[in-house]
Amino acid sequence: MPYSGQSDVAITTIADRRFCFVVHALSRLHRGVMGVPTARFGLIGQWRDGTSSEDVLPVCSLDLVGVCEGQVVGVPMTPHDLLSDQQRAVDRMVEAVALAGDVHAVGLGSLCAVVGGRGEELAGRLSVPVTNGGAATAWALLENVRQVLHYRPGPVAIVGARSPVGQAVAACLVSDGVAVRVDHKRAARGLDVQACDGPVEAVQGCQVIVGAGPTGGTVPAAAIAPGAVVVDVAIPGTLVGRPDSTVQVLAGEALDYPPHWRKGFWGWLYHVLSGYGPSQVFACLIEPLVLAVEGRADPYSIGRHLDPKDVDAFGVSARQLGFSPRLARGWRAFSPDRLHLE
Repeated sequence: MPYSGQSDVAITTIADRRFCFVVHALSRLHRGVMGVPTARFGLIGQWRDGTSSEDVLPVCSLDLVGVCEGQVVGVPMTPHDLLSDQQRAVDRMVEAVALAGDVHAVGLGSLCAVVGGRGEELAGRLSVPVTNGGAATAWALLENVRQVLHYRPGPVAIVGARSPVGQAVAACLVSDGVAVRVDHKRAARGLDVQACDGPVEAVQGCQVIVGAGPTGGTVPAAAIAPGAVVVDVAIPGTLVGRPDSTVQVLAGEALDYPPHWRKGFWGWLYHVLSGYGPSQVFACLIEPLVLAVEGRADPYSIGRHLDPKDVDAFGVSARQLGFSPRLARGWRAFSPDRLHLE
């Protein structure tokens, strides 16, 4: 049943609120690791491919103490399996949400946020709001790019500018008065930006590059100017190959979390294996949490439309809960002082 915009769950206190975050396996190895907490030996031993109903599994619990509880649930399908049969992928996501129990919002991680019309098909089959993480990703990316621009003023090249995140970030940077290049003519519609014929032309000679494509792997590393800064949210990463040693590649959607964020052992392991590292989270995980806490009827981001006003609104709420954008290189915080041009 499609979500009607009205909650049928009585929420008596803020701590009663719960969210669900649906993830997938990043690789065959990761699929096996996902099976460890619940002793799924077929996944661990690789004789099951993760595509059946029986393979859907709980991953871990997360808790913003006194505010909201979260359940991370897994569809242990690889990116290839998700994209090759999207209807099957959505079926498994429905089953994963059911496994989480009663929740007030559902978020989608990585390619789960792309298949099935960027969450629209899943939303049509659930009675709670579904969000694909785009607003959170755009907010963290935008704030981190703004930090970079404080030290590296100049034009910004956006790779993946036709994506909802790319479009929202481009619109916000234009409003800031930043000169923006985009990697496709269609991405320039309605925006005062420079349209380029592809990502290689867009990044040429540019010192600040934004990777906003949902699937990444679009720019040869050799095309990046020495000394440039790449702020990237693409999975896999935007760059193909190893860039010049002076190029800084920063995580675009890393967030610092508040002291009352609790994850336990399996949650800690999830942080590490998902690429967050032990000391940060990626913004997409927080979007359903914020949605659940607010009791908001409409998701911040679903399908291909992403309103910059929703990006700003998400950011205000996330900061109130204690989350803030964090410049990071891999797992480690990255001091913006290192961005000074020599």
